[in-house]
Amino acid sequence: MSYAGFESRTLRLDDAAAYTDTLNAIAEDIGIGDRLHADSALLEWQEPGFDLGNSSVGIFDSEGVLAGYAIFWATSEPPVRPGLRWGVHPKHQAAKLADGLLDWGLTMAEGVIPRCPPEARVSLRSAAFKGHAYAEAVLRGAGFSEARSFFDMEIVMAERPQPPPFPAGIVARPYCHESDLPILVDVVRDAFSDHYGHIEQPFERDLEMFRHWLDNDPYFDPEMVIFPVDEGTGEAVGCLLGLTQDYRDPTAGFIDTVGVRRAYRRRGLATAMLQHSFAMFWDRGKRKAHLDVDGESLTNAVALYERAGMRVYRTHVVYEKLLRAGFELAKVALE
Repeated sequence: MSYAGFESRTLRLDDAAAYTDTLNAIAEDIGIGDRLHADSALLEWQEPGFDLGNSSVGIFDSEGVLAGYAIFWATSEPPVRPGLRWGVHPKHQAAKLADGLLDWGLTMAEGVIPRCPPEARVSLRSAAFKGHAYAEAVLRGAGFSEARSFFDMEIVMAERPQPPPFPAGIVARPYCHESDLPILVDVVRDAFSDHYGHIEQPFERDLEMFRHWLDNDPYFDPEMVIFPVDEGTGEAVGCLLGLTQDYRDPTAGFIDTVGVRRAYRRRGLATAMLQHSFAMFWDRGKRKAHLDVDGESLTNAVALYERAGMRVYRTHVVYEKLLRAGFELAKVALE
């Protein structure tokens, strides 16, 4: 990939600040107040199984500004739904960099097809903020079509919530990160097995991923984990993983994960955990809390969060380009 007046190369860890500067310039250009920091990019770039040097391209202008970038993700096995994250700095959108970035991503995606079962459907996915006309036009022009919407939701609290009791027979116990992490991962795997796009991964891989993120995230605090158990059996039946701050917005807390084992759903446990987490954020000085959710959740999570007092404040649209027709291995409907 070569453009007159630009340098093209793979991204390096020391490019994290330039990367987030460009993301922030894009956000400001389209009226989004979020601001990212290099540390959040480094956490992603150092995920287990991800190789930045073999999965990225950056285009830099003569002043060292990251004019455009593309990062390819295919760490799940089988990689039937690889992802492409890309962007172009607002001051360089007229330079026609996007077409080359998308072509690079499609070439990378074609390269992982041999890792997929021969009968499997394979598609490349990429996302854009709803209403970001430039990104939406580029994706449609490259043959992508809208596949699904995801929501950013928030609650703005005028007073401290009064959490309801947990369902009968269920109590919350303190979470001990050193010993309880494998249990938390098991709960999440069960709870999220019904989520759209789910492809089950080996337990040890999920454990390694959780350990990477939680051990290195400055906003992780074990006291923000709500860990309900069945009083009779002692089994952990759900979890809510709260982070002390939304990495995009220092004024808000963030709910990273909330889930309930399938056998314990429809008892009000998720609502109780949410209300308890809101109260915890309030006690730490946060008057807002955020979470991200599939806009067409198979378990109707959006309605649950709305009943808890949250509202949608932003939408991301996931675009898809079919690479090979076949059998869909990812979860797309409840059994």
